[in-house]
Amino acid sequence: MLPVWCRSPSSDDRAAKYCLREEKLGALHLAEQPWLPVVDLQGRRNEVGLADVLLRAHELWRIAGETPPMTAALYRLVLALAHRVYGPRDYDEWAELWRADKLPAEPLERYLGRYRDCFDLFHPERPFLQCPALAELTPGSVTKLVPYRATGNNVTLFDHTTAQDRVTLDPAAAARWLVTVQAYDTGGLKTPYRKDKSSQPAPCNMFGCALVEGATLKETLLLNLAVYDPDRERPNRFTTPDDRPAWEAPEPPDPDSDARQSLGWTDLLTWPSRRVLLSARDEDGRMVVDGVVLTPGTRLEDDLAEVELMAAFRRRAGRKGEPEGPFLPVLLEERRGVWRHAAELLLAGDRWRRRPHTLGHLANVVKRGLISEKTVYTLRVFGQRLDDKGGAVRYWREETVPAPVALLRAEEPRVGYLIGHAVRLADEVGEALWDLERRYRQEFKAAPSADLEVAYWPRLPGPFGEFLCALADAVRERCPGTDATKEWARAVERVARDAADRWAEGSWRRGHWLSKAGEHLNFFYGRLARLAKEFHGDVAGYTLPAGEVA
Repeated sequence: MLPVWCRSPSSDDRAAKYCLREEKLGALHLAEQPWLPVVDLQGRRNEVGLADVLLRAHELWRIAGETPPMTAALYRLVLALAHRVYGPRDYDEWAELWRADKLPAEPLERYLGRYRDCFDLFHPERPFLQCPALAELTPGSVTKLVPYRATGNNVTLFDHTTAQDRVTLDPAAAARWLVTVQAYDTGGLKTPYRKDKSSQPAPCNMFGCALVEGATLKETLLLNLAVYDPDRERPNRFTTPDDRPAWEAPEPPDPDSDARQSLGWTDLLTWPSRRVLLSARDEDGRMVVDGVVLTPGTRLEDDLAEVELMAAFRRRAGRKGEPEGPFLPVLLEERRGVWRHAAELLLAGDRWRRRPHTLGHLANVVKRGLISEKTVYTLRVFGQRLDDKGGAVRYWREETVPAPVALLRAEEPRVGYLIGHAVRLADEVGEALWDLERRYRQEFKAAPSADLEVAYWPRLPGPFGEFLCALADAVRERCPGTDATKEWARAVERVARDAADRWAEGSWRRGHWLSKAGEHLNFFYGRLARLAKEFHGDVAGYTLPAGEVA
């Protein structure tokens, strides 16, 4: 039996109340009306509803929000809906969806026939992803939903909104930020419903969210749509028969904050980390969202490494070189790219690492012959980093890493060693560049700058992607990986030398300081040559496939 708030209005009074609210505010039905930002195959931007994002997925390229966190949050929402509509319960069902020209309409029609009212942003009893009991509190500024808008004591760099400004959002934008705030809201003190003011950062702040991207949105959704059957604890043992996304909950959320473990994968994808209620009004004949109540929601009590399937995890090395401590999520860093964690993102798990479950799913699909081993997908990783107190956004990122499927299926330990040594070479050269700047500035007691890091790290993702693809070719063809490692070393040396030369040619250096810069530059050149030689020696034993000798 359906929850009462998901059924069509049955009484005259309730129907009248619902129609009056629609007439007064104007409905926004998220399944039917446009609000999701997408890019089609011709590169044109548009907005679609949840039904169209599935039914037209073969005509679209990707979802593209205003910020990387928004894009990730919207993908997670759409994946939760796709799981509930299509499963797939096993790889046979997955293969049928993959081979079809487009996603079938019948399962979606059946699902929306049952849960249609659950997607109404302004439903009188259960507004989408909101808590109607918060209506007794006074709404605050709608800027609480938008992290780059100033509100209260939240100072931002570029926004000049003041408390006196009446900021509004159109309903579609408010819906996008509503989804984003549940996944990526900052922690700290919030307006309490009763007494609880404190809140943890929303779960997605804790990891880089990895998404395999195909040629169309249909491919992307299926590549990330692992086998889903809650009755058989799939995609993992933490997915129970009670699993459901937030909009299928039997009752509206209690306004008081709480804490619990997740019911399963779609529950986690739509985790209610905040209690939210939007307020809207008519403005010159159009509806605008002009306020929001935002209070602490549900704290996640699970170990993230056990339940989160779109994240990679790693363990630190202990004193004896063995893995030590818990699995820690891979995060996006401000300057150094996420490509440095290619082993954790792409390779099969071991004592040191766990890749995203979706990459393991893709490896299984390749094993079944549904996708060619020559295919190279793009892995998009989204992340947001907060300050040390967790109460403000420091930065957000969206980065890409090539995902050659040959590496996803690689079973030879040598692949992990080669990637590890390649990353270590980049790290050691980066440290040598930082040391070059530090030693020089010590001469006149000045703090080192980040100029060399900025000139070095952003130029490495392209060459590293080429290294991964070349290594995948070597693995697939059972050839030595010598060419791949040599070209990577040359690329690192070239980028590092260029950065150092530009540093040394700085126009502000004259006389004695120019001579000192030359001395430190020559020292760096020698160190760079030694690091490259050591790298070639380290990888020499790993370039051949297992069981073969030079």
